[in-house]
Amino acid sequence: MKQQLILWISSAILTFVIGYIKNVTDTNYPITGTFGIDGQKVSYKFDKVHYGKEPCKLIILTELKELKGRCVWRFNAENMIIPLSKGENNYYAEIPPQEPLNKIDYRIIIIHKEKVYKLPSSSFVEMTFYGEIPASVNFFHFILLYGGILTSIRTILEVFNRNKLIRKLSVVTTSIFILLAAIINPLRNSYKLGAINNYIPGIMEIVEPLLIVLVIVWILGSVMFFTKRFGVVSAALLFLSTVIIYFNLPLS
Repeated sequence: MKQQLILWISSAILTFVIGYIKNVTDTNYPITGTFGIDGQKVSYKFDKVHYGKEPCKLIILTELKELKGRCVWRFNAENMIIPLSKGENNYYAEIPPQEPLNKIDYRIIIIHKEKVYKLPSSSFVEMTFYGEIPASVNFFHFILLYGGILTSIRTILEVFNRNKLIRKLSVVTTSIFILLAAIINPLRNSYKLGAINNYIPGIMEIVEPLLIVLVIVWILGSVMFFTKRFGVVSAALLFLSTVIIYFNLPLS
Protein backbone atom coordinates (compact mmCIF):
# COMPACT_ATOMS: atom_id res chain seq x y z
CA MET A 1 0.00 0.00 0.00
CA LYS A 2 2.83 2.37 0.86
CA GLN A 3 4.55 1.69 -2.46
CA GLN A 4 1.29 2.33 -4.34
CA LEU A 5 0.95 5.69 -2.59
CA ILE A 6 4.54 6.62 -3.45
CA LEU A 7 3.98 5.72 -7.11
CA TRP A 8 0.77 7.80 -7.30
CA ILE A 9 2.41 10.79 -5.62
CA SER A 10 5.38 10.49 -7.98
CA SER A 11 3.00 10.37 -10.95
CA ALA A 12 1.14 13.45 -9.73
CA ILE A 13 4.40 15.39 -9.27
CA LEU A 14 5.64 14.43 -12.74
CA THR A 15 2.26 15.38 -14.26
CA PHE A 16 2.41 18.79 -12.58
CA VAL A 17 6.01 19.43 -13.73
CA ILE A 18 5.31 18.32 -17.31
CA GLY A 19 2.09 20.37 -17.44
CA TYR A 20 3.80 23.46 -16.04
CA ILE A 21 6.67 23.27 -18.54
CA LYS A 22 4.22 22.76 -21.40
CA ASN A 23 2.12 25.76 -20.38
CA VAL A 24 4.96 28.25 -19.90
CA THR A 25 6.66 27.20 -23.15
CA ASP A 26 3.47 27.12 -25.23
CA THR A 27 3.38 29.54 -28.16
CA ASN A 28 0.12 31.01 -26.85
CA TYR A 29 1.44 31.71 -23.35
CA PRO A 30 0.65 35.37 -22.49
CA ILE A 31 3.34 38.03 -22.76
CA THR A 32 4.02 39.55 -19.34
CA GLY A 33 6.33 42.23 -18.04
CA THR A 34 7.01 44.75 -15.28
CA PHE A 35 8.98 47.97 -15.41
CA GLY A 36 9.20 51.22 -13.48
CA ILE A 37 8.03 54.77 -14.13
CA ASP A 38 8.86 57.43 -11.52
CA GLY A 39 9.57 54.73 -8.97
CA GLN A 40 6.18 53.04 -9.50
CA LYS A 41 5.76 49.55 -10.93
CA VAL A 42 3.87 49.08 -14.16
CA SER A 43 2.80 45.50 -14.93
CA TYR A 44 1.00 44.00 -17.88
CA LYS A 45 -0.19 40.67 -19.28
CA PHE A 46 -1.11 40.46 -22.94
CA ASP A 47 -3.09 37.41 -24.08
CA LYS A 48 -2.59 35.75 -27.45
CA VAL A 49 -6.01 34.08 -27.58
CA HIS A 50 -9.49 35.30 -26.67
CA TYR A 51 -12.69 33.27 -26.32
CA GLY A 52 -16.31 34.36 -26.54
CA LYS A 53 -18.30 37.41 -27.55
CA GLU A 54 -17.16 39.72 -24.76
CA PRO A 55 -14.59 42.44 -25.51
CA CYS A 56 -10.97 41.55 -24.86
CA LYS A 57 -9.85 43.64 -21.88
CA LEU A 58 -6.17 44.63 -21.73
CA ILE A 59 -5.12 45.77 -18.27
CA ILE A 60 -2.10 47.80 -17.15
CA LEU A 61 -1.59 47.53 -13.38
CA THR A 62 -0.05 50.60 -11.76
CA GLU A 63 -0.71 53.18 -9.05
CA LEU A 64 0.54 56.01 -11.23
CA LYS A 65 -1.86 58.92 -11.59
CA GLU A 66 -2.67 60.77 -14.78
CA LEU A 67 -1.19 58.14 -17.03
CA LYS A 68 -2.15 58.58 -20.66
CA GLY A 69 -2.03 56.07 -23.44
CA ARG A 70 -3.82 54.11 -26.11
CA CYS A 71 -4.20 50.67 -27.58
CA VAL A 72 -3.31 50.39 -31.24
CA TRP A 73 -4.70 47.34 -32.98
CA ARG A 74 -4.99 46.38 -36.59
CA PHE A 75 -7.06 43.97 -38.63
CA ASN A 76 -6.68 43.47 -42.38
CA ALA A 77 -4.02 46.23 -42.47
CA GLU A 78 -6.44 48.75 -40.97
CA ASN A 79 -5.29 50.49 -37.78
CA MET A 80 -7.70 51.25 -34.94
CA ILE A 81 -7.01 53.25 -31.78
CA ILE A 82 -8.67 52.85 -28.38
CA PRO A 83 -7.74 55.30 -25.59
CA LEU A 84 -6.81 53.86 -22.19
CA SER A 85 -9.52 54.16 -19.53
CA LYS A 86 -8.84 54.66 -15.82
CA GLY A 87 -9.78 51.90 -13.41
CA GLU A 88 -8.94 51.21 -9.77
CA ASN A 89 -5.13 50.99 -9.64
CA ASN A 90 -5.12 50.15 -13.33
CA TYR A 91 -5.69 51.41 -16.84
CA TYR A 92 -7.42 49.35 -19.48
CA ALA A 93 -8.55 49.16 -23.08
CA GLU A 94 -11.22 46.91 -24.55
CA ILE A 95 -10.80 45.44 -28.01
CA PRO A 96 -14.16 44.56 -29.63
CA PRO A 97 -14.84 40.83 -30.14
CA GLN A 98 -14.08 39.38 -33.55
CA GLU A 99 -15.33 36.39 -35.49
CA PRO A 100 -13.80 33.00 -34.60
CA LEU A 101 -10.36 32.43 -36.18
CA ASN A 102 -9.87 36.13 -36.93
CA LYS A 103 -6.46 37.43 -35.96
CA ILE A 104 -5.42 40.93 -34.95
CA ASP A 105 -2.15 42.61 -33.93
CA TYR A 106 -2.06 44.98 -30.99
CA ARG A 107 0.17 46.88 -28.58
CA ILE A 108 -0.24 49.45 -25.81
CA ILE A 109 1.42 52.86 -25.98
CA ILE A 110 1.84 54.73 -22.68
CA ILE A 111 2.70 58.41 -22.40
CA HIS A 112 3.93 59.88 -19.11
CA LYS A 113 5.65 63.24 -18.75
CA GLU A 114 6.31 63.40 -22.49
CA LYS A 115 8.01 59.98 -22.43
CA VAL A 116 6.60 57.26 -24.65
CA TYR A 117 6.60 53.57 -23.65
CA LYS A 118 5.60 50.86 -26.12
CA LEU A 119 4.31 47.58 -24.69
CA PRO A 120 5.69 45.24 -25.72
CA SER A 121 8.69 47.21 -26.88
CA SER A 122 9.81 44.90 -29.69
CA SER A 123 6.68 44.25 -31.75
CA PHE A 124 2.91 43.90 -31.82
CA VAL A 125 1.17 40.97 -30.14
CA GLU A 126 -0.84 38.65 -32.39
CA MET A 127 -4.17 37.56 -30.94
CA THR A 128 -6.51 34.89 -32.30
CA PHE A 129 -10.24 34.98 -31.50
CA TYR A 130 -12.30 31.85 -30.89
CA GLY A 131 -15.90 31.05 -30.06
CA GLU A 132 -17.05 30.71 -26.46
CA ILE A 133 -16.43 27.29 -24.91
CA PRO A 134 -18.76 26.24 -22.06
CA ALA A 135 -17.05 25.84 -18.70
CA SER A 136 -18.28 22.24 -18.44
CA VAL A 137 -16.59 21.30 -21.74
CA ASN A 138 -13.34 22.96 -20.68
CA PHE A 139 -13.56 21.15 -17.34
CA PHE A 140 -13.95 17.70 -18.87
CA HIS A 141 -11.25 18.45 -21.43
CA PHE A 142 -8.85 19.42 -18.65
CA ILE A 143 -9.73 16.39 -16.49
CA LEU A 144 -9.36 13.92 -19.36
CA LEU A 145 -6.15 15.41 -20.74
CA TYR A 146 -4.28 15.63 -17.46
CA GLY A 147 -6.02 12.58 -16.02
CA GLY A 148 -4.73 10.67 -19.04
CA ILE A 149 -1.21 12.01 -18.54
CA LEU A 150 -1.39 11.09 -14.84
CA THR A 151 -2.56 7.53 -15.43
CA SER A 152 -0.10 7.06 -18.31
CA ILE A 153 2.80 7.98 -16.05
CA ARG A 154 1.37 5.79 -13.27
CA THR A 155 1.05 2.89 -15.72
CA ILE A 156 4.66 3.18 -16.78
CA LEU A 157 5.88 3.48 -13.17
CA GLU A 158 4.16 0.17 -12.46
CA VAL A 159 7.22 -1.58 -13.93
CA PHE A 160 8.84 -0.76 -10.58
CA ASN A 161 6.03 -2.58 -8.79
CA ARG A 162 6.47 -5.94 -10.54
CA ASN A 163 3.73 -5.01 -13.07
CA LYS A 164 0.89 -5.99 -10.72
CA LEU A 165 -1.61 -3.44 -12.05
CA ILE A 166 -0.05 -2.57 -15.39
CA ARG A 167 -2.79 -4.18 -17.50
CA LYS A 168 -5.66 -2.50 -15.67
CA LEU A 169 -3.90 0.87 -15.67
CA SER A 170 -3.12 0.63 -19.38
CA VAL A 171 -6.80 -0.05 -20.17
CA VAL A 172 -7.87 2.94 -18.04
CA THR A 173 -5.31 5.22 -19.73
CA THR A 174 -6.27 4.08 -23.23
CA SER A 175 -9.98 4.55 -22.45
CA ILE A 176 -9.38 8.10 -21.18
CA PHE A 177 -7.46 9.07 -24.32
CA ILE A 178 -10.13 7.51 -26.57
CA LEU A 179 -12.87 9.50 -24.82
CA LEU A 180 -10.80 12.68 -25.09
CA ALA A 181 -9.90 12.21 -28.77
CA ALA A 182 -13.29 10.94 -29.99
CA ILE A 183 -15.79 13.03 -28.01
CA ILE A 184 -14.60 15.83 -25.75
CA ASN A 185 -11.90 17.39 -27.92
CA PRO A 186 -14.07 17.44 -31.09
CA LEU A 187 -16.89 18.99 -29.05
CA ARG A 188 -14.53 21.63 -27.64
CA ASN A 189 -13.18 22.40 -31.11
CA SER A 190 -16.72 22.78 -32.46
CA TYR A 191 -17.43 25.49 -29.88
CA LYS A 192 -14.00 27.00 -30.46
CA LEU A 193 -14.70 27.39 -34.19
CA GLY A 194 -18.12 28.87 -33.51
CA ALA A 195 -19.69 25.98 -35.40
CA ILE A 196 -22.34 25.00 -32.81
CA ASN A 197 -25.80 26.00 -34.11
CA ASN A 198 -24.14 27.69 -37.11
CA TYR A 199 -22.69 25.09 -39.46
CA ILE A 200 -21.38 21.53 -39.63
CA PRO A 201 -17.58 21.56 -39.54
CA GLY A 202 -15.42 19.09 -41.45
CA ILE A 203 -14.09 16.12 -39.52
CA MET A 204 -10.50 17.33 -39.87
CA GLU A 205 -11.46 20.71 -38.43
CA ILE A 206 -12.50 19.26 -35.10
CA VAL A 207 -10.35 16.13 -34.75
CA GLU A 208 -6.83 16.56 -33.38
CA PRO A 209 -4.49 14.19 -35.29
CA LEU A 210 -1.96 14.06 -32.47
CA LEU A 211 -4.61 12.77 -30.06
CA ILE A 212 -5.42 10.02 -32.55
CA VAL A 213 -1.72 9.14 -32.65
CA LEU A 214 -1.68 9.12 -28.83
CA VAL A 215 -4.61 6.67 -28.79
CA ILE A 216 -2.86 4.39 -31.29
CA VAL A 217 0.35 4.50 -29.25
CA TRP A 218 -1.52 3.45 -26.11
CA ILE A 219 -3.51 0.72 -27.87
CA LEU A 220 -0.21 -0.75 -29.05
CA GLY A 221 1.25 -0.27 -25.58
CA SER A 222 -1.71 -2.08 -23.99
CA VAL A 223 -1.31 -4.98 -26.40
CA MET A 224 2.35 -5.12 -25.44
CA PHE A 225 1.45 -5.19 -21.74
CA PHE A 226 -1.12 -7.96 -22.20
CA THR A 227 1.30 -10.10 -24.20
CA LYS A 228 4.06 -9.45 -21.65
CA ARG A 229 6.40 -8.25 -24.39
CA PHE A 230 7.74 -5.29 -22.55
CA GLY A 231 10.44 -4.19 -20.15
CA VAL A 232 11.98 -1.06 -18.72
CA VAL A 233 13.20 0.07 -22.14
CA SER A 234 9.77 -0.44 -23.72
CA ALA A 235 8.10 1.45 -20.88
CA ALA A 236 10.61 4.30 -21.23
CA LEU A 237 9.90 4.55 -24.97
CA LEU A 238 6.15 4.63 -24.30
CA PHE A 239 6.65 7.39 -21.73
CA LEU A 240 8.85 9.38 -24.11
CA SER A 241 6.32 9.04 -26.94
CA THR A 242 3.49 10.23 -24.69
CA VAL A 243 5.44 13.27 -23.51
CA ILE A 244 6.55 14.24 -27.03
CA ILE A 245 2.98 14.02 -28.35
CA TYR A 246 1.67 16.02 -25.38
CA PHE A 247 4.24 18.78 -25.85
CA ASN A 248 3.16 19.18 -29.46
CA LEU A 249 -0.55 19.34 -28.69
CA PRO A 250 -2.22 22.76 -29.08
CA LEU A 251 -3.66 23.76 -25.69
CA SER A 252 -5.65 26.83 -26.76
